[in-house]
Amino acid sequence: MLKIRENFIHSINKLAGNIPSKSLINITGQKVIFPFYHCISDEAPIHIKHLYKVKNVKQFEDDLEFLLKNYKPLDFSELNNFADNKKTISKPSFLLTFDDGLSEFHNVIAPILLRKGIPAICFLNSDFIDNNALFYRYKASLLIEHFNYSKFENKNEQIQKLKSKYNLAHNSLKEILLSINFENKEFLTELADISNFNFSDYLNSKKPYLTSNQIISLKEKGFRFGSHSSNHPEYRFISNDEQIKQTIDSTNQVCHNYNLDYKYFSFPFTDYGVSKQFFDEIYNKNIVDLSFGCAGIKADSAEKNIQRISLEMNNLSAKQIINSELIYYIFRAIFGKNKIKRT
Repeated sequence: MLKIRENFIHSINKLAGNIPSKSLINITGQKVIFPFYHCISDEAPIHIKHLYKVKNVKQFEDDLEFLLKNYKPLDFSELNNFADNKKTISKPSFLLTFDDGLSEFHNVIAPILLRKGIPAICFLNSDFIDNNALFYRYKASLLIEHFNYSKFENKNEQIQKLKSKYNLAHNSLKEILLSINFENKEFLTELADISNFNFSDYLNSKKPYLTSNQIISLKEKGFRFGSHSSNHPEYRFISNDEQIKQTIDSTNQVCHNYNLDYKYFSFPFTDYGVSKQFFDEIYNKNIVDLSFGCAGIKADSAEKNIQRISLEMNNLSAKQIINSELIYYIFRAIFGKNKIKRT
C-alpha cells in the first residue's frame, strides 16, 4: 500500500507542484496535516547515507516557507482538540514531527524552528537515547560504507559462511545488508565482528542520537517528545504482545525520565497491518494519549491515531509532496478509500 501511494506521488508531483495548494485544500476539506522527517543535514550522516536521501538546510527552509505560506503552525492545545474532534480546526494548520530522536534535531533543526516560531514533536527510541545502542538499519548503512572503502578478500570464506547461516542468497553484499530485518539483525553484529567494525566506537565518536541533557534543554524551549518503540521493529512483523510491550516500555521510560505529562507514540516504519485489538488496548488502558502513523492524508478507524506525511521522498519539495497527497486523497475519495479500517 505504501508503494502505491509513493508511486502515485512520484508520477504526478511535477503537475501537482503547479497547482495552487489552497485550491486543493478547499476541494478536499483536509485542513490539518502532519508532515514528518527524520534528519536534516547538509551532508547525509553515514548511518543514513545508504538508506534514503536527506534534505539539506536550504531544502528544509524552503519546505517551511511553503508550509507557513499555506498553513499556520498547530499548537499543542489545538492538537488535543483535533484529536478529540477532527472538525474544530478552522484554518489550514500543520504540526511537524521528527522520528528516531537523532542529534540533528538539536544541532540543526531546533534552532531553525525556534527562529520561525514553529512547534514540533520529536519521537525517541528509548534503547537508543544517550547513544546506548544503534538502530539495525543504521548499522547496515555503516557496513555498506565500510565495505565500499575497505577490502576483505581474506574474509570472503567467513562472510560466505555467515550468509549461509542466515539463509541470505542475494547477489551482492549491499543487497543483503539492505534486506536485513528485525528478525535477522544479528547478522549485522557478526559481520561487523568479521570485518573489524565497531558500532560502539561510532556511537561514542559520532553521537548520532540525542542525549538526555539535549532532550531536557529542548523540552525547556517548548518542544515536545514522544516514544517510537524501544528498538525500532516493524510492528506488523511482531506479535501483539510484543507490540504492546514495546509501546509500554518505551512510553513509560520517555515519560518518566523527562517528566512528561502527555503520552505520544509514533510507529516505527509504519502502522500498516496493526490490529484494532492493539489500538483498543493502548487507548483503553491509557498507555498512550495519541499515536501517529505515516499513511499520508487519511482518516483512521482508530480515532486517536493520526496519519502523517513523509517529506523525505527523493528530495521532492513539500509543495510537490503535499499537493500530490491531496490529489491522491481526491482520487481515493471516488472509491471511498480514505479511511483505514482496523480489524
